[in-house]
Parts: sequence; C-alpha cells; structure tokens
Amino acid sequence: MAIFKKKKDYFYESFAELAKFSKQAIEELEKGLTNFEPSNLIVLKKNVHEVEHKADLIKHEIEEKLAKEFITPIDREDIFLLLDKIDDLTDSIDEISYKLYIRNYQKIPANTSIFMNKSKEAINSLLLILDNMDKISNKKIMDPLLNKVLEIEEEVDQLYEVNVRDLYKENIASYMDIVMSEKVYSYFEYVTDKCRDIVKQIQIIMYKNL
Repeated sequence: MAIFKKKKDYFYESFAELAKFSKQAIEELEKGLTNFEPSNLIVLKKNVHEVEHKADLIKHEIEEKLAKEFITPIDREDIFLLLDKIDDLTDSIDEISYKLYIRNYQKIPANTSIFMNKSKEAINSLLLILDNMDKISNKKIMDPLLNKVLEIEEEVDQLYEVNVRDLYKENIASYMDIVMSEKVYSYFEYVTDKCRDIVKQIQIIMYKNL
C-alpha cells in the first residue's frame, strides 16, 4: 500500500525558500573574504547585493500571493511579520559587503572567520527550524531547534565582547584599525541578532498555535 506524504503548505515552504537567500548571501560574503583583496570589494558588494535583490523579488511574490489567499495556515499578519524578519537577515548580510566597500577596508580582522563561521551556523540552524514550520505546534520538535539558534547568538555576543576587549587591550594597531576591526565584528554580531529576532517571532507564532 502506497503511503503518501502530506505536502507542506505553500507559506510554510516560502519561509525556508526566502531564508535560503540568507544562506547564499553569507556564502558569497565568505567567498569574497577568503583570500581577501581590497581590489575585489566592488565585486563582493555586487555579488552579495544580487542575492539580496533576488530575495526581495521572491518576497514580493509571496506577499502578492498572501494578499489574495483566503485561507492561510497561520495568521496572515504573522506570515507578513516573519517574512519581514527573514528579509532583514538577508539585508544585514548585504550591509556587511556594502560597509566594507564604502569604508574601503584594506584588510580584514584576524578573527573574522570565527564570526563568519558562527553566523553560518546560526543561519543553517535557522533553516532547519523553517523546514519544520509545519510542526509549529509541536514544542518537543521546535524547542530544541529554536534554542540552538539562541545559544549561538549568545555565543557570538560573548565572542564579540572578548575579541573587542582584546583589540583595545593589546593596543598593537592604530586606533583607526582597532575601530575598523570592532565594526567588522559588530556586523556579524548583528547578523546573529537578526537570527535571534526570527526565532523570537517564531516563538510568538508557536504559542499562538499550541
């Protein structure tokens, strides 16, 4: 006897689809920062922004469908808010490449890769949550997934504190270099803050649908 798996609702699928652009954006950013060359900043900015622009187009398509849909799996307002939060995440990654370009960075702080890896981990963990949005009312499944992202965000807060303090303690670079390094670390901390904001929004949706 054939067993048919129930197809996920379009809007549940759309959350993960939109968040995949965040993953693509952080991967483009990582490519540009690996073996970093200042002369490639304009290309880095362009590549990341192209991903962000595609995400905007998809978000618009989803919102257009939502405006016409009579029945939705969760409140219409919650869908709009969650889409906005996911869009904010992709925007925060786009902003990194933009800030690196307009501030004409000539080098990248030594520990940038640590923040990059943690940001990627947060985004991948977030995608796992969004892939399970059809189980939003199941706390046993959702809570561990949600808590994982919150734990990563807290780790990055601590990493930021330690690494920025070390910059000022060591005092081996010019003040401008120290400030520029601090800004880079803060950009990535902001990315994980956006992951946390998405989780908080999902928690609100979850408790409304228990």
